[in-house]
Amino acid sequence: MKSIHACQEHIEEALDDAVYTGFEMPVLEQFTPVDNDQTKCTYCKSQPIYMVANFCSPTKS
Repeated sequence: MKSIHACQEHIEEALDDAVYTGFEMPVLEQFTPVDNDQTKCTYCKSQPIYMVANFCSPTKS
């Protein structure tokens, strides 16, 4: 499952990319980092606030 991590500044771009790259029904969730998680915004080096992902995979039954 592909996901996009986004800061406040880049959330609109992340949602646009999710729709245009073929995500089936993208889901926006608040990102909560795990201890010592080094995840950064997909578009810059800021700490992500949101995660856009496809949790409704057509391959799941």
